[in-house]
Amino acid sequence: MSSPRAAAIYARISSDPSGQALGVQRQLEDCRRLAADRGWAVADEYVDNDVSAYSGKHRPQYERMLAEVRDGLRDAVIVYNMDRLTRRPIELEEFTAVCERAGLRYVATATADVDLGSDDGLFMARITAAVAAKESARKSERVRRKMQQNAELGKPGGGSNRPYGYEDDKITVNPAEAAIIREVVDRYIAGESARAIAEDLQERGVPTTTGVAWRSTTLRGLLLSPRIAGLRAHLGEVVGKAVWEPIITVEQRQQVLNALEQKKASGRRAPRRYLLSGLFRCGKCGGQL
Repeated sequence: MSSPRAAAIYARISSDPSGQALGVQRQLEDCRRLAADRGWAVADEYVDNDVSAYSGKHRPQYERMLAEVRDGLRDAVIVYNMDRLTRRPIELEEFTAVCERAGLRYVATATADVDLGSDDGLFMARITAAVAAKESARKSERVRRKMQQNAELGKPGGGSNRPYGYEDDKITVNPAEAAIIREVVDRYIAGESARAIAEDLQERGVPTTTGVAWRSTTLRGLLLSPRIAGLRAHLGEVVGKAVWEPIITVEQRQQVLNALEQKKASGRRAPRRYLLSGLFRCGKCGGQL
């Protein structure tokens, strides 16, 4: 059998918090070395960095590679390990079917080759995918359990965005932002609408933590956050007190919730304000526009 003349190298890593892509770079280096040792010509490289193969999320480069295998543009696939290619048995079956229709049998890894055209090769690939799926499921469960435990202990959650009212550690209160939160809470309890308050903050040039404009939805999310009352929430439910200091009291939070429910029940919304409202009149009836 002739050597592949248009091989594909695929590299993937599930998590890359640093964004430096060092993990996939190491995979690429090993795959290139493997191709050179075997004399395989590499036509293209496909990299999905910081993308899980277990969650079922869209992997753009994997899909592109699969399409080019389907079209007969690639005659071999090189990966660092089979679990880099897929961690889901159903996805392996799809990959195998595409390779079979395209006549592709060369699948090489840094540890072993997989002959998808033979019963033994396919059997080993299926075992590898099943084991990888089991490991991913177990890891996901550990992560979920850790997140639940952190919530029960009142510790901050994950996420890169700094919560409004607190410093980057998500625990230390930011005095300037805390003052804005207390002002907003008092105004909302007094009956002012979220839209009017958001517009006022925007006009005053009060910044948000992400730099986006203040909107009624943004403000309402802040008002409804248990965090500002020193409470820890998990999966949308308050599970207890948090380790950080509250900015408002629990009683004030309840007043905010009550005010929101009253506005929902009454259907009352803040009137929209438009430029030049009331200044123009209809030429026929004389009514205000």
